[in-house]
Amino acid sequence: MNISGKTILVTGATGQLAGAVARGLAGDNEVIALARFSESGSRETLENAGVTCVYGDFVTRDFDEAPERVDYVFHAAANTKPKTIEEGMRDNAEGTAFLMHRYHDAKGFLHVSATGCYAPHPDPQHVFTEDEPLGGSTWFAPMYGVSKTATEGVVRSLCQIYDLPTVIGRMNVAYGGPYFDGGLPGRQLDALLADQPIRLQRGMRWYQAPIHEDDITSHALILLERATVPATIINWGGDEGVEVEEWVRYLGKLVGKEPRFEYDDRPRAASWIGDNSRREALGCFCKVGWREGMKRMIRARHPEVRLREDV
Repeated sequence: MNISGKTILVTGATGQLAGAVARGLAGDNEVIALARFSESGSRETLENAGVTCVYGDFVTRDFDEAPERVDYVFHAAANTKPKTIEEGMRDNAEGTAFLMHRYHDAKGFLHVSATGCYAPHPDPQHVFTEDEPLGGSTWFAPMYGVSKTATEGVVRSLCQIYDLPTVIGRMNVAYGGPYFDGGLPGRQLDALLADQPIRLQRGMRWYQAPIHEDDITSHALILLERATVPATIINWGGDEGVEVEEWVRYLGKLVGKEPRFEYDDRPRAASWIGDNSRREALGCFCKVGWREGMKRMIRARHPEVRLREDV
């Protein structure tokens, strides 16, 4: 890739997904994490990995410590559980607009959206293309999918208004490393090891296409370099659709724990398996299959656990 010696601003770096990207890209480029660093130790952890940390809040337009200009922006920060539509619009849609305005002269802008923007499909193994109906189906947080869909509209518009090359990546289930909660599989792994139940929706087969953070990091520079006007929209998930209960059982075999499932009627999320043709056409290929990825996650999050390598 040609991106080297550049300045890359990352939002959401105190979380699992963007934190992995920030750490992974630090070295060949100057990576700047813009955040409030409200969690104890979050700033120090990033700085120890070679990431420059600056306090800021794009939602309130607090850019006092942020650089005036950067070469690229990786925008993953979001309010994933807004209590109201007003809160979701403010934090996700308006905040993203303020960030794009601040860095409208960047060479590339990568907005991490969500597969939760898609309207649900009755077939849990349906494979979504990027052109399918939107509507938001994040039942665990009803205002999240709606506000992320609105945010995509903001990003698409400002991309053309500012002539700012942009990619919108609809992220599936990201997971992998030792930091934060490890994504959905990480939380389930921690529950397994603590002998806590895995809660799923009764009568629902739930499929996702998990993508390991190593693949996400390897894709990031490619996507920033190949950003376009109008914005390119891609599904950003792994190559395989997997039933969530299947990967939980696999985690259990790896760590020697029998999962204890509890089923209830509380809605959580729809099934999302993405067609990855457009991602692959840009040169973004996944190298970490979900089984290998789960093993990597266990080693990273719980090195003290004896892992069954023969599973």
